[in-house]
Amino acid sequence: MQDYNVFVINLDSATERWKYYENKGWNRWAATHYNDLPDDDPIFKEMVSMWNIPPEEHNAKCACYISHTALWEHIIKNDLKNVLVLEDDAYQINELPNIDDLPTDSLTYFGGITYNNRLTDGPLSVDLDEGLNNIDYSKYRMIMLLSYFIPNRRVAYKMLQSARERGRPRAIDVMVKYSHINHYLYYPAIFVEKPMQSQIRNKKVRFSDSKYNSVKSQEVMQEIKFFEEEKNKLFK
Repeated sequence: MQDYNVFVINLDSATERWKYYENKGWNRWAATHYNDLPDDDPIFKEMVSMWNIPPEEHNAKCACYISHTALWEHIIKNDLKNVLVLEDDAYQINELPNIDDLPTDSLTYFGGITYNNRLTDGPLSVDLDEGLNNIDYSKYRMIMLLSYFIPNRRVAYKMLQSARERGRPRAIDVMVKYSHINHYLYYPAIFVEKPMQSQIRNKKVRFSDSKYNSVKSQEVMQEIKFFEEEKNKLFK
């Protein structure tokens, strides 16, 4: 079985978040904070946001866009393979699939939320098969880049191309939809979104669960608790 090459996107200041990962032997990718950017960086004006979005949330979207695309560039330049990208609130509750069973020409989500194609219509619960599901963009879309698998630099290049060549940037999870590759999700999700203070939206109260739904924090914590209890039984 091939090994995953794991990168966790983590702000230098988010030391508490990194503690969950630091002993796993995974790579830390230093996230960009908007304060790291010059005030006149073009992305602040180019990024498309709703008219009523708080300025700090807009700026955080810009930094998130840069954090992910910079990692994709790293994958391309260094010809990396079997890359699993995690944001630092991703919490593993299911076993990773065998890499040999995953498509080599596609992006595969291991966590996130299924959404209506019109984002203002909100989340959409979707009936999914166990294992790999080819995302049907005529029915729903994915949001969040909580956890996703990039098999090789060709896929990373297509993702970067979709972000860089479609005019003004938008939230990076939105732009991934337009990359010219197949998109899959693995069900149930391998990673859920651990409830904690969002680094983009201060008032966030709902999080992604193993069914790719947007749920209250208590429901995600119940899943995490169940996973931890089952894991502890195995090591008794």
